[in-house]
Amino acid sequence: MNYRISLIAFFLLISAGAHAQLSQIKVRMEHPDSLVIASHRAAHEVYPENSLKSIEEAIRLGADIIEIDVRVSADGVPFLLHDGTFNRTAVSARGPIETMKAEDIKRIRLKNTDGSESDQLVPTLREALQLAKGKIYVDLDLKTEKVEYLVPIVKELGMEDQVFFFDSDWEVLDKVRRLLPEAKLMPRAYSVGDLYKAEKRFDPTLIHIDAGFNTPKTIKVCKKLGMKAWINSLGDSDRQLSANPDPQIAQTLTAPGAKMVQTDLVPFWVEYRSTVNGK
Repeated sequence: MNYRISLIAFFLLISAGAHAQLSQIKVRMEHPDSLVIASHRAAHEVYPENSLKSIEEAIRLGADIIEIDVRVSADGVPFLLHDGTFNRTAVSARGPIETMKAEDIKRIRLKNTDGSESDQLVPTLREALQLAKGKIYVDLDLKTEKVEYLVPIVKELGMEDQVFFFDSDWEVLDKVRRLLPEAKLMPRAYSVGDLYKAEKRFDPTLIHIDAGFNTPKTIKVCKKLGMKAWINSLGDSDRQLSANPDPQIAQTLTAPGAKMVQTDLVPFWVEYRSTVNGK
């Protein structure tokens, strides 16, 4: 009996720790001047992209958000996959996911970072969200218009406050909002005019901007409209940091005021976050 009580207490302690971590992330997410770090396709520098292990690793590394890509099988099951086909990310599977049934997709093993076959199967959206629940925020990068298969899963798991939806196509976000009025949406903007249009259409608290649009003027408007700006370190910035992990490079990217940074270099940016946020 004492063993069982101790075991229950242990799991309650683990659960409390996870929720405390999520609470800290929530504070950073909601504070306009706190830096938050998004792990691109989860921690795919270590494990296969969009895999359950890569999600676990992003959580372990201390990322605030996992960015994962969602597509839907021929029979209506959402899976994590960036490309339209498995040609790049799996060893033996080929062809578009939209023509395949869930029972076949679930048997596909993903590639390791060295190109060999891993022990990681293509995860369903449900599996990914169950793993992330109570631990980390989730950015669903919508690679499908069939959001009617995604939204019910978010609702069933009670993760409306932990998940947000990203798409450059605002009509897809309109569809999400119709299905889930309280959905957190992150539209993409390319100009100050877009910021005002997004505010009127979605009233978002998050907005995706691009490097050429990352200016003090843009951030001033974002703050005026109550939006926290998302910027990518992917590409040039990450390549520079990989060759030379100089905090000045990170400071240059974030200086205009964007405070949500998506990266492949999670350890560097998590450490940098601790220096600029003070914790």
